[in-house]
Amino acid sequence: MQKIDAVLESRNRTLRTWPGKLLLGPTGKRLFADYLDKVPGFWGRIDFIHKLNLPGLYRVLPEEEEDALEAAEAVWYPSHLHLSFSQDDIVFSEDKWITWEDVAVSCQRWENRSHAPLTLSFSCCGVFSVHPQADGCAFTWNVNSHDFVLAGGIASLPAALCREGSITLMPGETLELCLAAALDDRARTGEKELVRRAQKALAGDGLLAEQEADYAAWFEDVPVFRCSDPLLETTWWYRWYLMRNSYAEPNAGNFHHGVFYEGRSHKVVKDVLDPWGHEFSQLIPMSTPMHLIDARWKKDGYACREAMASLLDSMDADGAFRTMMMDKFSFVFPNFSQWAIYQYLLVHDDDLAYVKTLLPGLKKNVRGMWELQKNEADDLQIVYNHRRTGKEYQPAFWYFRGYPENAADETGYDWLKRVDTSIYLYLNARGVALLARKAGDTEAAWFDGLADRLSEQILQKMWDEETGFFYGLHHETEEKAKVKCIDGIYPLWAQITDERHLSVIDAFADPKEFAVGSAFASVTKKCPAYRPQGGWRGHFLKGRDGCMWDGPSWPYTTSIVLDAIALQSKRHQHRYDAVFRKFLREYCWEHYRNQNLHEPYLVEHYNAETGEMLSDEVDYNHSFLIDLLIRHVAGFTPTETGFEVDPIDVGLKQYEFDRLPLRGHFVRIVYGERQGFQVTIDGETVFQAEKPERYLHTL
Repeated sequence: MQKIDAVLESRNRTLRTWPGKLLLGPTGKRLFADYLDKVPGFWGRIDFIHKLNLPGLYRVLPEEEEDALEAAEAVWYPSHLHLSFSQDDIVFSEDKWITWEDVAVSCQRWENRSHAPLTLSFSCCGVFSVHPQADGCAFTWNVNSHDFVLAGGIASLPAALCREGSITLMPGETLELCLAAALDDRARTGEKELVRRAQKALAGDGLLAEQEADYAAWFEDVPVFRCSDPLLETTWWYRWYLMRNSYAEPNAGNFHHGVFYEGRSHKVVKDVLDPWGHEFSQLIPMSTPMHLIDARWKKDGYACREAMASLLDSMDADGAFRTMMMDKFSFVFPNFSQWAIYQYLLVHDDDLAYVKTLLPGLKKNVRGMWELQKNEADDLQIVYNHRRTGKEYQPAFWYFRGYPENAADETGYDWLKRVDTSIYLYLNARGVALLARKAGDTEAAWFDGLADRLSEQILQKMWDEETGFFYGLHHETEEKAKVKCIDGIYPLWAQITDERHLSVIDAFADPKEFAVGSAFASVTKKCPAYRPQGGWRGHFLKGRDGCMWDGPSWPYTTSIVLDAIALQSKRHQHRYDAVFRKFLREYCWEHYRNQNLHEPYLVEHYNAETGEMLSDEVDYNHSFLIDLLIRHVAGFTPTETGFEVDPIDVGLKQYEFDRLPLRGHFVRIVYGERQGFQVTIDGETVFQAEKPERYLHTL
């Protein structure tokens, strides 16, 4: 069994809010499963590029005993799903997976222990028809959304099962059966070709072992992390699984390159072929920098380069990056993508030529957002729609209205100059300036000038000395909206602050403000509109699982807050190491259902006091953690001239970070109470000490 499978094995992994619906680990370039019913084959809700809610591909059921398998046990692995069932009459087992080439494979074993014949019936789900062919069958769906007609081809052994629809096992007989279904757009791939692809997926022996090896290959060039704390080590591998799970190559419509989704699950209604509502299987620019920050630590930068290209493909005429699906563009969300691309280049400097090709678009985006959201007074970013911050229903928008009962009134709040969007623009301007200098671009000074002005304006206008916090401003009067919101720590994250601003961290460590139980509340507990379970003052305006930033805890911002605390701790003689340690653990525990390391299950947001999951978008990927562990637990930070090592003490008795990629080299950082602290480059020791301490290295 491969490493990733061994670490993350989970039994009966199902949707939290629908316990009978099984989750599937592997995904294809385009094909994936929202959930599977507990039946042999692929039946449930199947998706292709975006959410489609296909009712299934194929299944095999024992006639007259269709409900018998409801008691089957499911074991989930990242690479495949294993089902097993045993009773007096039937013994059954199955391994199933989706290959990277979009083929759904099911390998089954049936044993008839009864005294009567056992008939297994085969069904293939297609809206129009099933067409028998020489070695399988083909089927089609007319999907009303996304401008394509899906076709599928199934190959089976024995092939007669597909043509005749059933097969009979006599008492004592055993049947081993492998089926495969390939899916694609019918206009691009004919049905015969899809049957051929399905047949190819069944070629050879040891299909499961081959799938395990193929899946594990993606992780062969990620760094290795071992430590004395199972929570941190397991979460490390789960986060790498999230990166693999959320990466797709749609190769259709607006998608010309690979993309990281925010996840494969969704909020949409799960009715058959009726996927209305919000989904996460699309490019959402707000999460792109999070993906780049973590995925940059994979030695092969291919997926990151593809994600950057897709980001540029989403840009509109004004320079704004928009949410992108294959057949449409949607909302603009703030992000710090240019800063993340610069961080990527610090690790992968051999990609400078590639990033230079993106630079005109990256500059256009910074200029475009600056023009769209500033006014004559300054460069600070005005937000005209609270929903487009990615932090909808943040109480600051209603501060000047006294937090009315009816926050659903879209005319009942004030536009704000926001801390978060202004910091994002600052980071992006600084990132473009740094990229431009690397590329020999003469406009670097203009972007540095914008970043300098933004830094000065944020510190002068948004800082409140009396309360020791940063606030958004009324867009006209520039009066501070004095409710402490989670973005108040963003200036510390951007490292534009000094010691007098450290009171912000005190608020985040205060149980009466942000540290209310599970990572960080999205607004201070002292705010009259604070609701840790979501809803607005008792009214669930967006339903039970709706996105509300008036109290719940969000991994998105928890990762940023933790980064800010760690950066400031290291800037100030490790003053906040204990704070970072405490909340890093709270953040890691949010990755597990029931705080059980055998139930990995990260969702979009949580009750900030209890840690209860408030949503069910399983394996949600809009945050970062791999980077936090590398830069702060290992302490490894790339610089322009080499790297710095400055670990934060999180209480580990021993740890090892191996194969950390850096500009064609591998760095290893190891610590143990007996052997001490050591840094090596390509196997050569460059630093040793009794305990972890700061070290600078020039390459």
